[in-house]
Amino acid sequence: MGSQLDCQVLVVGAGPAGLSLAAVLGQAGVDTMVLERRTDPFTVPRAIAYDAETLRFLQKIGAYEELAPNLVLDTPVLYLGRTGQQIGKVIGATYRFGHSQLGTFYQPELEGVIANAVAKMASVEIRRGIEVGDVVDHERYVEVVASSGDGQRETLKARYVVACDGGSSRIRERLGIKFAGFTFHERWVVVDLQNDFDPDRNIRFYCDPQRPAVCLPVSHNRRRWEFLLMPGDDPDEIASEHSVRALMEGYGTSPDVHIERSVVYSFHSRFAESFQRGNVFLAGDSAHVMPPFAGQGLNSGVRDAANLGWKLAAVCNGQAHPALLASYEVERRKSVEALTRLAVRLGRAIMPTSDRKARVRDRIMTSLWRFGPWRESMEAGRLVPDPMIDPSNLLPHDKQGAVGVKVAGRMLVQPKLETSQGEVLLDDRSAPVCCARRGLRPVDCTAPRGPRSARGARRLAGRGWNTRRAERPRRRTRLVCRRDDICAHRSPGPFRRPGGTGRSERSPTRRVRRLPLPRP
Repeated sequence: MGSQLDCQVLVVGAGPAGLSLAAVLGQAGVDTMVLERRTDPFTVPRAIAYDAETLRFLQKIGAYEELAPNLVLDTPVLYLGRTGQQIGKVIGATYRFGHSQLGTFYQPELEGVIANAVAKMASVEIRRGIEVGDVVDHERYVEVVASSGDGQRETLKARYVVACDGGSSRIRERLGIKFAGFTFHERWVVVDLQNDFDPDRNIRFYCDPQRPAVCLPVSHNRRRWEFLLMPGDDPDEIASEHSVRALMEGYGTSPDVHIERSVVYSFHSRFAESFQRGNVFLAGDSAHVMPPFAGQGLNSGVRDAANLGWKLAAVCNGQAHPALLASYEVERRKSVEALTRLAVRLGRAIMPTSDRKARVRDRIMTSLWRFGPWRESMEAGRLVPDPMIDPSNLLPHDKQGAVGVKVAGRMLVQPKLETSQGEVLLDDRSAPVCCARRGLRPVDCTAPRGPRSARGARRLAGRGWNTRRAERPRRRTRLVCRRDDICAHRSPGPFRRPGGTGRSERSPTRRVRRLPLPRP
């Protein structure tokens, strides 16, 4: 059957999630086809905020350097109360994962750099102007009916199909997968500007009950404004150029700015009842959508791609059993649900139009701000939880031991290491070549300027990173890291060759070898 397949993995949708997934598969040499119904790349800005995980992903697929000049980095987030007073601030200046934690991008530029990286991968083909119809799972392969703009129809066969076709996913509907959740009653008018020369580079949440608003700086003198529609507002009128200019001028925006678009949005909080149906998977907005208040919508789609991509590659390349794919939903659903709940809570704090509720909120936030630990936590950006996944059939329960903290399920931090070639990021130095057959790689915690003790290993997998030399430990510690940078296991000593002595970067300890599922 393999010789009759048109591709190993067929990705429907060339948005951020679909392109990111194609990049992971392309790096692994998996024969991949991407179908996109639009004939040209989508050029309208939608998502706008990144996090360090997304930038780290771009680094791994070789797209970060091209995007970096177009990023607004280390952007503080200010929360302003009903009278304009500051009630909260997020700085998030730590680089635990090697990149800025807070900032903005212009989505067409982000999609462009990922598409450029994918275009260099010989095993990936992107076909635009293709509409996907029926999807039939035959257990050993999936059959997809596709039609082009001139009416020609063809049937494509793939081992796996991944739907990245957005919140209104037709594949999800055809599979009969419910998309449960709710739509916010509140609607917002979103205004994207060009030629905005305001020097203020802060993200500002105006928590004013008279009309809540959000302002975000974007690269190359762009800016985004979002205003809540109040009772009695006419959506068409409020989105007109005259109305949005009047709203922005109230905050000091120059009348000379160019309005790129002005549109009214309703935000949603929805989850697919299943992220997998046989050999068909859902990723990105087709699997879940969330309100934008935590800035995690696009970032969550990239995490889906990172998690599912290396697993599909391992299965398609004969390196893992297909049962490995069952861990995708187990590991992703709870994380997405937690971020969605956070986004909803933040939205409720921003959006109250009751003056009484706004007064109570401001008093609570002001009191908490005087409390040192709360202030430090908020400034560090810890409202958004650290990358963490639950145990699955790939990731075991990890008890506290020699390292002193639960390591399995945490994302490995990425410091800069001092080498003979200068400073490099950890991912660039420790390429996933060791244990590649199992999708795992050992990370040497005794690297130059790295942690040299069990205490250092805890920091490596936890919140911080100590770049200073520690005392030589009695016993070295290594971590085993998956290809999506999630720590899978800790090893209390050097990896040894089976039946021999000495260190080997290809052979983890016996306990580690039991982690992955058996080969088919």
